[in-house]
Amino acid sequence: MNTYYHISNRRLRNGVQLTKGAYGERIQRPDFVEAHYDQHIKENIFDEIRKEHFSSLPSRLDCIFLFQELETAKAYYALEHHYEAYLYQVTITEGNPLVFDMSLLSCAGKSYHQITTFATAYWQQKKHIKSQTLEVLLDGVAIVNNVILQPSDIWDL
Repeated sequence: MNTYYHISNRRLRNGVQLTKGAYGERIQRPDFVEAHYDQHIKENIFDEIRKEHFSSLPSRLDCIFLFQELETAKAYYALEHHYEAYLYQVTITEGNPLVFDMSLLSCAGKSYHQITTFATAYWQQKKHIKSQTLEVLLDGVAIVNNVILQPSDIWDL
């Protein structure tokens, strides 16, 4: 299956190639660090664990984020993007998509040891049997096929 789903805050044309590393660049910006320091630190800890123990896997800071299932992408679009992003259907033309459990990224209030334990499990690709939060990391090429959902104005009252 080469069809996946991608969420972006930007309007993309059909046929455009997704950009690797956009998330990694964003979380290193000073304004992001100031506003979301905990996320910045968590991602850097996860990447250090990857470099040290799982260096053959793609970095979250330099990859493309996708979803295998449309329903998972729609749920993430609603919960994390509050219907204010674009949801695209994309095709992978190059690279090996790897599946990870996003629930292991929930590290708010966790100690450094707990975060490193979660990071290790994440990079080992451990998944809860009933997980509804699977994401795909791609160190490769994905092309936009079409937009499925656009930002919604349903909350504009």
